[in-house]
Amino acid sequence: MAIEVKGHSGCAIDVVREGTDLFVYKSSRDASYLDRLCNQAVKQREAAAQAFKHIRVPAILDLRRTASEVSVKMEYVYSKNFIEFFEQADASQILSLSTALIDFIESEIAMSHVTVVPADVMTSKMESVAGRVAANAAINGDAEVAGIVARSRDLFAACGDMALPVGRCHGDLTFSNILFSGTNYYFIDFLDSFIEAPLMDIVKLRQDTAHGWSQLMYTKRFDSVRQRIVNDKIDAAIDSHFRKKYAWYARYYAPMQLMNFLRILQYAHDPRVISYLKLTIHKLLREETTN
Repeated sequence: MAIEVKGHSGCAIDVVREGTDLFVYKSSRDASYLDRLCNQAVKQREAAAQAFKHIRVPAILDLRRTASEVSVKMEYVYSKNFIEFFEQADASQILSLSTALIDFIESEIAMSHVTVVPADVMTSKMESVAGRVAANAAINGDAEVAGIVARSRDLFAACGDMALPVGRCHGDLTFSNILFSGTNYYFIDFLDSFIEAPLMDIVKLRQDTAHGWSQLMYTKRFDSVRQRIVNDKIDAAIDSHFRKKYAWYARYYAPMQLMNFLRILQYAHDPRVISYLKLTIHKLLREETTN
C-alpha cells in the first residue's frame, strides 16, 4: 500500500495483513529517532484513552523496543486522506470538520493551565535552529537564509516571556496526520513538542490552512483551486474563533508560526521546498514586524 504524502519521518511505515485484519507498523533503527518514536507511541496511546467529540485516535496495540530498534503496531483505519476528503466534501462537511478541530483544541485548552513560558525558551530554540541551518549544506551559504535567521533572532530576542495554556497538544496536527472516515476524524502521528501548548496545534493546522504545507508535500494530482477554497474556509473559522476568544492567541500566534517554519527550514534540502519556505517566512516576518 503506497504512502502518498511525503514527510521527514525517521521511520519506516508498513501496512501488514494478519489473517483478515490490517495493521500499521512503524519502526526505526535510527539511533537518533528511537526515543522520538517511543514518545510518539506513548503520547498517541494516552490520547486514545480520552473521549473527544468526532475525534478518534487509532489504538497503539504493541510497542517494542530493543537497544537498536523500536517497533509500533497500530490499529488500521479504513479512511480517506485530506485531499480525497476535500475534493468530495460539501459545505456542511467542511463546517463539521472546522467545528470538530476547534472543539478538540478547546478540550486541550480545558486540560491545560496558563503558564509563563520564559523568553529564553524561544531564544534558545532560535539558536538551535541557527546551528542546524549552519550545518545544512543546502542552505548554509544562502545569503537570503542568513538574513532570515538574523531578523528572526532579533524578533525572538524582543518577544519576552509568554503566558500560554500549557499541558496538552497533539504536536503535529497537520492534515497529513488526519484520516477521514465518515463523520469521524482520526488523529495519528502524535509528536512531542518543545512547548506542550494547544497553541502549537493551532499553528500546525494553520501551517496547512493558511500556508498549504501538506498540499505542497502531496505527490499526486489534485484540484488546487478547490483545495485553496476549502483551506480558506477552515482557516477563517479557526482564526476567527481563537482570535476573538483568547488574547494569548492574538499575541503569540505569529511568532510561534514563524518558529514553526524556521524549524522546517533547518532540515530542508529540496530547492522547491526551500523556495516555498523562504517566501512563507518572509511573509511572516513582515506581518510580525508591522503588528
